Amino acid sequence: MRWSRVGWPAAGYVSLEDVEGYPQYLARLIVDAPPSVAALASITWNEARFAEWQVSGVPDDAAGAGSAPGQTLHATVVVRTDEVLDTPDGLWRRWNHARVTLRFSRAVLEPEDIESLALLSGDVQVSRGEIAHVDADVWELRLLVSPTGELAVHFRDVAIEVCPVDGAAWSELEGRPPHGWHGPVPDGWVEWASPAVRAAAHGDIGGLSLELDGFTSASSGIDDLDPRWGLAPLHAATWFDRRSAAEALLERGADVDLRDAAGRTALDIARERGARGTELLLRAVITSDSPQREDESTGM
Repeated sequence: MRWSRVGWPAAGYVSLEDVEGYPQYLARLIVDAPPSVAALASITWNEARFAEWQVSGVPDDAAGAGSAPGQTLHATVVVRTDEVLDTPDGLWRRWNHARVTLRFSRAVLEPEDIESLALLSGDVQVSRGEIAHVDADVWELRLLVSPTGELAVHFRDVAIEVCPVDGAAWSELEGRPPHGWHGPVPDGWVEWASPAVRAAAHGDIGGLSLELDGFTSASSGIDDLDPRWGLAPLHAATWFDRRSAAEALLERGADVDLRDAAGRTALDIARERGARGTELLLRAVITSDSPQREDESTGM
């Protein structure tokens, strides 16, 4: 069930369409697998966040005669599911949270350098999880971790404990320092961006106004860089050549000289992307500001 075989996109933007045949496979697995594996398969991984991660022992291929049988992985994740209730006052939605404690015996990890996945960062979450029976008594749990990559755990046995927790446990994990995106920005990055950046990218003037009302460039909001992608709303509007959104942002005082996490101004992005409409707009703004810029540079 490796995702690379079924055309999964890169981490950070995910289609949640079921892999063909996987629901039927999962149904059989829950019935036929050992109870602990069936319990693991029943976990709803979408949006799960790691609270703890600890590996002890040595990998199987490094263990000599008489040594400990491979690694033991201790992990704690917080999961949440939504529940829709039909009440006399109408439909009402609530979140249910649970802490899941996992202990994998004789575990082999892929990749071995788990630090690169930054599992304990505030913006890292599991977008999808799948489990497969790969060989004899060996199982595989494969997780798509956004925005940092894929993680696979091969194991012989697993112990699971589940207990309900308050929503504050989720908020605490979400509030940890973010990892952010490192590397080329993928095509579907918008759906994972902050609301103001997403609205600017879609050219949604109304949504952009709702997000930015009450903010000015002198306080906060309009020039805030998205913590994952390192782009401000003006950068996002330029990326997709949304001239009307760019105009609205500039009228609100967006900083035309603001640089994204890669050191690019909005004009730099317009040139890279061939965003002709916003490039002309930005050039006009910069040209109109040129006397003031010259005065500031000379101290007059």
